Amino acid sequence: MGLFLMGILLWSLVIASVILLFYGLWKRSWKALAWSGAALLLPMGLIAFDGSGSMWFTLSIVPPLVIFAAAYYMKHKSIQHQH
Repeated sequence: MGLFLMGILLWSLVIASVILLFYGLWKRSWKALAWSGAALLLPMGLIAFDGSGSMWFTLSIVPPLVIFAAAYYMKHKSIQHQH
């Protein structure tokens, strides 16, 4: 039962991340993008650092980092428009 609940938790985080990603891009909300990256960090981190050592699995940590970079870029772009 524990593995089943862990699977539900991880897939819920992935689905929430995708929804927040689309919402953040649509509304141009850096906060939604940051939460999307945070929600995706745990599932992708578990894939990347599972101990297999495969380079392809290690690359799974890249999507959350790209989302965080987009949120950072969007935040600083909005700050520049305010001044």
